[in-house]
Amino acid sequence: MDCEARTGHQAKRPRSSRKLRRSQHQTEIVTTQGKPFFTAFLISLEDDINEIKRQLQGDVTSSDTLFKTNSPTEVTLTRSRFPWFDARITHQDPILVLDYAKGLGVAGDATLDRKSCHFTFHVDDDDTLTLEESFGDNPRRFRQPEDLARHIVELLFQP
Repeated sequence: MDCEARTGHQAKRPRSSRKLRRSQHQTEIVTTQGKPFFTAFLISLEDDINEIKRQLQGDVTSSDTLFKTNSPTEVTLTRSRFPWFDARITHQDPILVLDYAKGLGVAGDATLDRKSCHFTFHVDDDDTLTLEESFGDNPRRFRQPEDLARHIVELLFQP
């Protein structure tokens, strides 16, 4: 029995070692690809905001939307009316957080009724980096930074 017990114990060690190596590999992918994903997301988000500005130019509901880079890992988006919103997006591997307040009409109190959306980087079995909503019954996955940018714009601009 000692031989069988030792053999079983030894068989578990390589599996644990493989899991540890896989986990380290996934962490390395998040670390090396997370920042470029976030940067590409910000470029797409700013492009989407600028496109909305162009489309609304001259419209009575037009309002300037400010896209401000506070640091390499944080941006803020503000708009004063139709709809108004105050949003902050931060990135800290492996998490991206959207903290925002919004409403119809003119700007309200941005400190009230704030919401947060948390997204977590995941590495698929084929080593593809994706971003997934951290909470919810049906979390959405975003394989492309452009898809996440579109989702954020829809979230902020739709009632």
